[in-house]
Amino acid sequence: MAPSAFDSPAPAPARRLWLRLVLGLLGLILVAGAVFLTGPRNEFGPDTPTQRALPPQDIAALDAWLQTSEATYTDIRPGNAKGIVWNSTNHERTPWAVVYIHGFSASRLETAPVAERVAKELGANTFYTRLAGHGRSGAAMGEASPQDWMADAIEAVRIGKTLGERVLVISCSTGSTLATWLATSAEGNSVAAHAFISPNFGPKDKRSEIINGPWGKNIALALEGENRGWTPEDKRETQAWTTRYPTRALFPMMAMVKHVRESDLSTFQTPVLVLYSETDQTVDPVETLSAYTRMGAPLKTMEVVNYSKSRGQHVLAGDIKDPAAVAPMVDSIVKWARTLPKTPG
Repeated sequence: MAPSAFDSPAPAPARRLWLRLVLGLLGLILVAGAVFLTGPRNEFGPDTPTQRALPPQDIAALDAWLQTSEATYTDIRPGNAKGIVWNSTNHERTPWAVVYIHGFSASRLETAPVAERVAKELGANTFYTRLAGHGRSGAAMGEASPQDWMADAIEAVRIGKTLGERVLVISCSTGSTLATWLATSAEGNSVAAHAFISPNFGPKDKRSEIINGPWGKNIALALEGENRGWTPEDKRETQAWTTRYPTRALFPMMAMVKHVRESDLSTFQTPVLVLYSETDQTVDPVETLSAYTRMGAPLKTMEVVNYSKSRGQHVLAGDIKDPAAVAPMVDSIVKWARTLPKTPG
């Protein structure tokens, strides 16, 4: 029978070769994709803090204990060390204690004197922590882990409980990420209230999220180099922030942000006040709203800070970033704290 006009001719050798090349290329793409997607990720690690010596419960022993503890590090910048600001010369326990947890690459100076002014209004002692790796050399920033910061937070609250009957934790940026972890942990009941300033539940620059993806750490190092930094606008910023540090220092911060953001925030039951700017250029306000909505605290309040003139709208108050915003922020926190039920944390 003669072939039909509709029958396809047998593939030519060139067409067979082309088909094999296409199939081979597709196979390579699939293998490469699988290798990429199964690549190493930025892991948070165990949800347990680093083990360390507990602070003394004797209020009279705290100053000496802190000085001895901080003396281990010879490179702490002036004004950055952990320390207590006493409400009176008697060094007595107060009805409230204010604990301050600073943000990533920052120190107790970032929003100062907000915490101390709040404490003064409440008649409270103040404790400033210093997160591991912070307030020191740039290289030290690359030595910390999320577990170290978790231990810092627990230590801070235990000191707060010694200093006062109720503990108010004021935190800023990634300090609020850490405070959120604290509120969802077994130690959460030790805190009577939280005040968040520009909490970090996700950076404004979404490229940062690459770090938590497959091969993210390698990609970040390739894009940023071994070190990264920024140029201070004010010479005082070099005292309050570590302005140049290893790129790898971002890894534990981003791991904590992802871990906390994806956790069950319905277990966050502590009263919380969130102060934020809708035009924050460092963290994403959309992520802040999302996390706030998911928090289970029966007593929670969110306030838009529209009085700050701080450039970048992230560190919203403080002698360095915006002195004029200190008074209204202190007023907001104090008024809110005074509305809370008088039950110990």
